[in-house]
Amino acid sequence: MSTLRVMSYQVNCCTGGRGEPTTDLCARVIASQSPDLVFLQQVGSRRDPCQLYQLANLLNMKPFGLGQERACCFLSRHPLRSLQDYSLGEDGSCLRADLDYSGQRLHLFNVSLGFNPLHRKQQIDALLGEELLGNPALPCAALVAGDFSLPLWGAGQIRLGSCLTRAPQPLWRANFPADFPLWGRDRFYFRGGITALAGTVVSTPEARRASTHLPLVLTVEQAENRNFLRLKEVPRGRMKPATG
Repeated sequence: MSTLRVMSYQVNCCTGGRGEPTTDLCARVIASQSPDLVFLQQVGSRRDPCQLYQLANLLNMKPFGLGQERACCFLSRHPLRSLQDYSLGEDGSCLRADLDYSGQRLHLFNVSLGFNPLHRKQQIDALLGEELLGNPALPCAALVAGDFSLPLWGAGQIRLGSCLTRAPQPLWRANFPADFPLWGRDRFYFRGGITALAGTVVSTPEARRASTHLPLVLTVEQAENRNFLRLKEVPRGRMKPATG
């Protein structure tokens, strides 16, 4: 088994609640938690399109993104592969990647959903559809994180819960709005051999100023997920020569 420390952080284009630029502050918030992998949402703006690379340089982590505005991106200490961006309709998006870590493969789904209930339900249907989480070509354990834009009983939440396991950590999940958190918009879900060991909402004074969302940090343990073929027992004794 292997453990991984992951963070989900909606950085609001590295802009604080009063509209001030906070790229350096967001980097300090991330660095304070020493994550192995960061799911970032709402990265980059017309005013500052290079936020992902600025964060990567400040944190000495590898950036993975497609250079779009208000995009989902990754920061990682380990190589990612098979990076693909999917539109979930309207203003919803998902960035998918694979992480090979300690001999295991983990499918990553970085999600940003819209606030409109009707649109959000359609976006969740697309996320669970055959291109993404319903794709039989993606058989390994999956970690899903991001801004689900869901209040306590938002549209699509029942279907999400029936197909994925929401991380039980942290126990207190409210992370939005950052200055007075009322509900948990940002979430971790998983499928397959993943166990949540510990988690927290980062609510330091710096985190409250850096973005309108507080980041979530989760330590996960991944079990062996490779499939092996079972061979029939080979009879003992001398081998017989083949005829023919």
